[in-house]
Amino acid sequence: MNVVPIKSIIKSLLIINLRLTPKRIANMIKIFTSMLFSRLTRRQIVWGYPLFLMVEPTNICNLKCPMCPSGNGEMSRALGKLNFENYKRLLDDVGDRVLQVQLWNQGEPLINKSLLDFVRYAKGKGIVTQTSTNGHYIRTEEAAEEIVLSGLDFLIFSMDGTNQETYEKYRVGGNYQLVLDTLERIGRAKKRLVSKTPLVELQFIVFKHNQQEMDDLIQIAGQFDVNRISFKTAQVYSNDQANVFLPERDDHKRYDYDGQNYEMKGEIKNWCKRLWLNSTVNWNGSVSPCCFDKDAEHAFANVFTNQSSFPETWKNEKSMAFRSQVMKDRRSIEMCNNCTEGLEEPYIKIVELGSSKTHT
Repeated sequence: MNVVPIKSIIKSLLIINLRLTPKRIANMIKIFTSMLFSRLTRRQIVWGYPLFLMVEPTNICNLKCPMCPSGNGEMSRALGKLNFENYKRLLDDVGDRVLQVQLWNQGEPLINKSLLDFVRYAKGKGIVTQTSTNGHYIRTEEAAEEIVLSGLDFLIFSMDGTNQETYEKYRVGGNYQLVLDTLERIGRAKKRLVSKTPLVELQFIVFKHNQQEMDDLIQIAGQFDVNRISFKTAQVYSNDQANVFLPERDDHKRYDYDGQNYEMKGEIKNWCKRLWLNSTVNWNGSVSPCCFDKDAEHAFANVFTNQSSFPETWKNEKSMAFRSQVMKDRRSIEMCNNCTEGLEEPYIKIVELGSSKTHT
């Protein structure tokens, strides 16, 4: 799972040719104003619609990552792929207000062969597009060119190692060299087509077994057309996982861990800005409060079954009740106890290549 910092997203949007229409500007004013009033008054006030819409192309994956419910088989909701007509209806409902569509959640997005159709349709509406991949499905020069020609703005590669041995300890079943080959193909395609997009980011989850490779990755990335590297802290779900995967350095962990028990660092506050700025639509149309709701246990409604339109779902009784619960007792929601919202961002550092900026 990739959770991108809001500040980083907004900064990135300024690089891309975002189509800022009167409707989008008005929606930004509404949602930020209502978010501010909600925090000040401790009441659920929702004007406008989310700026960032996460849409899940599929929850099927080719890899077996041990802490991912798609990979380890623990996901309880049905597996499937997003239908283009359903996606089109969703964007027709709310696409004139959102700034960015993030085409991922659980699963590997490129398993859905309609992914680039999703990108093109969003770009036709002036929406910034982004997806995240494990890099195993762009295997030809033609496939790389299709990615570039689609208009995709941002492409994230999950790359948690600098050699096959460390890479496959978490990306089980993955091929490290194939990811490097894919990076090279994308770079060549951008050069041939004289395109600055997609901007490429490498995301590296820092584990016990790869923590010594961070500097190596920066050196490797310099050989490819990579714009940014994000070093992320690992998220665990059990003491056994903490023991196996959490790195030794305290500043490389989002948890306090004594070798026996782990606990999120800092105070979990009764607030979550993502309930105003973001929304997550799963492949089958269920609308979750965020990507942490992996099995859609807190889904507000289904927007593909005529149960509710997205605008109705965004402000329906269940969504407002969820916001209320977060503002009263966020700790009572199990998934919120393993979330970094309100704490420091889950990044150890972000390296912007081609510049001297390194954010820690």
